[in-house]
Amino acid sequence: MALRTTVALDAVPAVVSTRLVSVSRHVLLINGVEVARGPVRANPRRQPYDTVDLAPHLRPGTNEIAVLAWRYPGPMAWYLPVPIANDLGRGAVVLEGDLGDGRWLTTDASWVGTVLEGWTADAGVGISARGAERVDARSLPEGWAVAPVTWPAVIERSARTTGDAGRREPPSYPIGPLVARTTTASEPDRVELSRSSSDVFLADRVVVGTLEVDLDGPPGGSITVQPAELLDGQGLPAPTEHDSAVVVTVDGSPRSVETLEAYGLRGLTVAASGGASVRSIAVRERLHPVTGDASFECSDPMLTDLWSVGRRTVSICSLDSYVDCPTREQRAWTGDSVVHQMVDLTTNADWTLARWHPRLTASPRADGMLPMAVAGDIEAIDFTIIPDWSLHWVHSVWNLYRYVGDRDEVASLLPVAEGVLRWFEPFCDADGVPTDVYGWVIIDWASVYAEGVSAALCGLWGRALLELAEMAEWLDDRGRAAWARAAHHRLAAGFERLWDPARRRYVDSWIPGADRPMASQHGQAAAIVGGLAPVDRHDRLVEVITNADDLVHASFSIADGPSLPGSETPVGSHLRQPLPEPWWDVDRQVVRAQPFFRYVVHDALTAAGRADLIATQLLDWGWALDRCPTSLTETWYGGTVSHGWSATPTRDLVQRILGVTPAEPGFGVASVAPALGHLGWARGRVPTPAGMLDIEVRRDGLTVDSPVPFEHGGRRLAAGRHTLAVESAS
Repeated sequence: MALRTTVALDAVPAVVSTRLVSVSRHVLLINGVEVARGPVRANPRRQPYDTVDLAPHLRPGTNEIAVLAWRYPGPMAWYLPVPIANDLGRGAVVLEGDLGDGRWLTTDASWVGTVLEGWTADAGVGISARGAERVDARSLPEGWAVAPVTWPAVIERSARTTGDAGRREPPSYPIGPLVARTTTASEPDRVELSRSSSDVFLADRVVVGTLEVDLDGPPGGSITVQPAELLDGQGLPAPTEHDSAVVVTVDGSPRSVETLEAYGLRGLTVAASGGASVRSIAVRERLHPVTGDASFECSDPMLTDLWSVGRRTVSICSLDSYVDCPTREQRAWTGDSVVHQMVDLTTNADWTLARWHPRLTASPRADGMLPMAVAGDIEAIDFTIIPDWSLHWVHSVWNLYRYVGDRDEVASLLPVAEGVLRWFEPFCDADGVPTDVYGWVIIDWASVYAEGVSAALCGLWGRALLELAEMAEWLDDRGRAAWARAAHHRLAAGFERLWDPARRRYVDSWIPGADRPMASQHGQAAAIVGGLAPVDRHDRLVEVITNADDLVHASFSIADGPSLPGSETPVGSHLRQPLPEPWWDVDRQVVRAQPFFRYVVHDALTAAGRADLIATQLLDWGWALDRCPTSLTETWYGGTVSHGWSATPTRDLVQRILGVTPAEPGFGVASVAPALGHLGWARGRVPTPAGMLDIEVRRDGLTVDSPVPFEHGGRRLAAGRHTLAVESAS
């Protein structure tokens, strides 16, 4: 629907605080200018409303207020429906603006509107879960937001539920106890696509946003726009079954039409019929803001470039939440986002999305486990769960504790974290070790065997237990801390069964009576970060993780051979048993981690005192840059080329190479422990709550200009600029 009203003002108030929410989505325009678009995705029982100050957009005299609103008929990848018992589940818009002196701009009977016939979306199929969007320009005239209209009055409704009279005066609570949106709104950036032929338009990298199509033609003519993430060997768009389309019907006049939905693409094709034609196409990118002028450069140009590519990849996966990719799905997966969050915490002064996403995904089922993706169709149908994804979520809460240090914020999430960890208890054997865990234990896309007792899963559970205990002790929550440490103590003792003394490494899985020597980087790394591997084994485990001669590319997508970088192997993992038998030399070779799990591998190297190896480890991302030089690939060999979970190097270049992390919760004190590895020098600017920290590291020393005190080399230094001698540098 398109909705309109007017408000007359003798003078514009200094501030017009306004909140806006809808079922399902809305765009607010004031005097023809877009002011807000939302609401952000969320479980509707705790849906944030948009907050906006209308004052900068109003003027003395008559002001035209317009809303474009639409409702999804059911769950989408980015939408979870309102419970059916709510009277507004069939669609609603609520706007309440305080004009001062007791006067309000509200969604009352003064509004008029029209149904937009021909505007709809086809049902999605498969993992994409999105069909073609259809826009009929004949239903909405040019300049509709400001030009005179003769539409009928809309229906004013109350959000009444059983036993509730419904609050009619502001502030109302139309679908429950709404809270204000805490994430910074995006400022659209218009990207004009270049026309390479009459029916092909290209961008210089993957872009994501609403499509702005400038078109012409007789009434009833149509344009079909087909976005594509991938290009073929000739540099032309190569749509797959995961890429959706937009069909625009022309009204007989030259005009520009914008889609309601956002699309990720590297290029697109256009097919015209009925005399219609396209003059130009642009993408209005709508990404989470990046502020604070963070930077990184070093003696290796590839790593310097990699920092920027990773930052860009996370940006295009930062919409109204962190999403897996901007092209294929746009789902808010529970585990993927831990990497997105760490990149934002280390390269973006705007931490609002890094703080919001753990709360968005804190949507536990009755058994305490989190959905594998939230606020959308997967949470609605409860298809299955990924137990390890929820353990990565616990790590994202721990990241908040370390970087933000807000006690109330962490305390509100701790019960959810405990519920996740206690979910594993029924699967624990007499020794306290999770065995035959239910659900899709994915680990990552590599061939990691997880039947019986899984080394990687146990390690992630162990890490989460230690992190829960640490956070609980910080909050003086002794009961939770004692339970978590006791559970970890039992796990560490029982985990010893996975140690392979002959090969001096941990096996991936253990089943009584079975000979299963298969091993991976995942199992060794998880044992270290989970506090399950004795310290005297760390050097050996580092050797297992980093010995390139013994590492093998293996994926269950290919049952009988390697999944080599550059091979464009289909991405996938077996959801059901049995898994194929290994084809590699299991006595010697160790399965490589894919880009996502590498954040755990690199954390393990750091925990083992070998952060100096990480700079060399990051060179593996050359495979990713070969596949796409402007955004990072989902795996070393296939999948999307815009997957935020692959951006660990951007975090590592800050946390490990420059060595900047919080020394205390809340970042009131920084830790500076650089590890150049093979690099000659590195420098950068790193966000802290107090401002940017500048650091330059060279072989003969380092210079730090910090807005907060920092620890280095076993001593604490005051905020300010310090040049440290070579003997102090690590």
